[in-house]
Amino acid sequence: MLQRPAMPLLIRPVAETPHVPLVAAWLHAQWWQAGGYSLAATEAFLRQATGPAAPCALVAERDGEPLGTATFDTDDLPSRPDLTPWLASVLVTPAARRQGIATALVAAVERLAIAQGVRRLWLFTPDQAPFYAARGWVRAGVEEYRGSPVVLMQRDLG
Repeated sequence: MLQRPAMPLLIRPVAETPHVPLVAAWLHAQWWQAGGYSLAATEAFLRQATGPAAPCALVAERDGEPLGTATFDTDDLPSRPDLTPWLASVLVTPAARRQGIATALVAAVERLAIAQGVRRLWLFTPDQAPFYAARGWVRAGVEEYRGSPVVLMQRDLG
């Protein structure tokens, strides 16, 4: 029996898909609830974060199945309102990890930023600095987020 090859990865704004409630639930459970956002507010953000300028929330899909998300946003770290814009909320479902999906989402946000004339993009991470460093991101310091240290990183886009 022949196996059909997997469809290519499609990355597009979450708001253009039927996946808004599911992606909102992922983000809400992972980070946004702890940040004081309701599930309804998370879903509302995704519905209006259509880009191409920040904010723009993306979803990665294969064969119509959502596998991950990332956001191009105007702000993300309350202690650093002077920095903008941000790569934020990169999340891949456990079953889809180690398939290049996070790398593709990061690259998609970088392309959005470049198209908007952004010269430097920011992110913070509590535990994924090596992942981002391997993709050209540079450590810019350590900040505090919700009482814990996080690594602040930047990526010069040209």
